[in-house]
Amino acid sequence: MIYIKKWTDYYEDFFPIEPNQLEFFTAMGNEFTTPAKFLSVECGPALLSEKLQEKHDVTLTDSFAEFVQIANTRQANKENPAHVFNLNPADIARYLGKNFFNVVVCLCYRIIFMKDRALIKKFLFDSKMLLSDGGYLVLDILNFSKYDFSETKIELPPKKAERATLYSSVIKNSDSVQYKLFQHVVTAGGKVIDEVKDELVCPISMESIRSFAKEVGYSSVEFYNDYKKTPYTNDSDKIICVLKK
Repeated sequence: MIYIKKWTDYYEDFFPIEPNQLEFFTAMGNEFTTPAKFLSVECGPALLSEKLQEKHDVTLTDSFAEFVQIANTRQANKENPAHVFNLNPADIARYLGKNFFNVVVCLCYRIIFMKDRALIKKFLFDSKMLLSDGGYLVLDILNFSKYDFSETKIELPPKKAERATLYSSVIKNSDSVQYKLFQHVVTAGGKVIDEVKDELVCPISMESIRSFAKEVGYSSVEFYNDYKKTPYTNDSDKIICVLKK
């Protein structure tokens, strides 16, 4: 998904600003002294951040150079430009300020590309270091708990847009407990762009996020189905995770 050059142009179609998402983060930012300080990790094209920076201070990081270039291009003429860095999530605590940010986000299930559980736990720990007291880490993840991982192949819900559809599946390696992502895009004209093969991912569950949050020392963790804060239900396709320092 994120190492794609042929369909970067379609990324915004598959991962637009979601209903109630801007309101959700605006309300969260309003809990802090204006301007609140937001950090978006693995930010992609940063559509949401462009809206948030109208009022708040925004820092963007992405390990994918093409997304960093897109973000920098969009920030060029902004009155209050975001700070943009080409950083791997494993390096955020090394280069960014401790106890500085009010809200850290990692959206569009990009957290699964951190490869393994140890790196995801490290990301939760590092994010807590960067957060101010009472700050929030927000993740949105796929609800992997609803799938049967005894099966070799799991089909994920397609991401449908007007110009194209993204199809995704996770396949378990028979030799070890590893999971690899396969994705392809079918355009409205029928063209197939088959780009992601054997991309190592870590299908992290809500239960693991809860366990890691407790181990790392977050004061609370809440789970929602959507950005309206609908309480989590087992049949939800995705989960909004809100961890408070």
